[in-house]
Amino acid sequence: MIVKFYATLRDITGSREKKVEGYETVGELLKDLAKTYGRDFERLVLKGDGLVQGAMVLVNGTHIAHLQGFDTPLGKDSVVDVFPPVAGG
Repeated sequence: MIVKFYATLRDITGSREKKVEGYETVGELLKDLAKTYGRDFERLVLKGDGLVQGAMVLVNGTHIAHLQGFDTPLGKDSVVDVFPPVAGG
């Protein structure tokens, strides 16, 4: 599967996207990404067993809130988009 990073997450991860495998759910993937990329990634994406307010995670173009949340299943061809909270003006 492919994980795509946006905005400040690109700076934290050092890439626009990453190929990964072996994850069964969104929660499993995000928790491992937080371990890999550290506190800055976690601070912008995870809060307990959910997302930080304003952060968005899409699986194949659909927000996980409209799927099964952190229990959303992933497959080998899944595309996961991870957006940190953003502010505009």
